Amino acid sequence: MNTQSAISLPFSLDSFGNIAKAETPQKFWGDRVRSVIGTALRERVMQPDFGTNIPFTIFNNQDIASVEIQNTIEQAFPEWLSALELGDVTVTPDDVSGEIKVLITYSLPDKKEVNTEIGFLIIDSTNPFYEEISS
Repeated sequence: MNTQSAISLPFSLDSFGNIAKAETPQKFWGDRVRSVIGTALRERVMQPDFGTNIPFTIFNNQDIASVEIQNTIEQAFPEWLSALELGDVTVTPDDVSGEIKVLITYSLPDKKEVNTEIGFLIIDSTNPFYEEISS
């Protein structure tokens, strides 16, 4: 796919007040990967099956959430990103910060391999997310 220019996702304005654009295939497909991964199932009224259940998995403990995130991404690629070839999904939980980092490696339609990194903050049931923890 030769992408001349497309609206960057999520919709935003650049520093000059213009609509932000995705002008490379890496940016174009990276935006779409983030869009699928970051959209919760049933979030889009006209397309309730679009997205993943990742926003719901982050309420689990880190081990369960890590496995569910990896499985969900592996299922989402053939469903919503079939033009891309999924290579590897690396899920790395950080026990100190409570964040899970996900590195997704995939091949673009032109067979160029790229990575997209996404981070999720885990909501641990022992510490409500609104509670500030002081040391």
